[in-house]
Amino acid sequence: MLALRGRGSEALSQDAPPEVLAEMLRHLEAAWPLEGCGVILRSGDGEGDCWRVVPLPNTSPTPRVAYAFAPEAWLQVCLDADARKEAVVCVFHSHVDAPAVFSAEDRHQAAPSGIPLLPRVSYVVVAIRGGRAASASRSLWSAGGFQSVPLALADFRFEKPV
Repeated sequence: MLALRGRGSEALSQDAPPEVLAEMLRHLEAAWPLEGCGVILRSGDGEGDCWRVVPLPNTSPTPRVAYAFAPEAWLQVCLDADARKEAVVCVFHSHVDAPAVFSAEDRHQAAPSGIPLLPRVSYVVVAIRGGRAASASRSLWSAGGFQSVPLALADFRFEKPV
């Protein structure tokens, strides 16, 4: 189940249409003052790729400071992705009034015992302050650990004129 087809984490930063990342930001801002979470899926191999943002409910017992996917929701994402020949390319979540860093807890959840659960998947963290995305970072598994880089949010804003 859930084949990690084709390009993984590098696809998010290099190829994802800005509208996809804007949709992710809208979901995370709407979840405030709790942490929002979800995944980005991709099908295709180059030209004509299809992208899909799947917001997931945060079922953490402490949703203001942590996120968790409900097992049944994650299973459904995996089943749907397999049926549609999609790959998970990104797991995303927000930090409420805190920096957009891949925290020690985030690292532990993504790689228990130092072994990544989804080694070719990006992890994006977005800082939400006052209901608005303030900063973001992307973390990738590389050379035995997660390496993080900032993401520029201005590239993903598509405010519609009134």
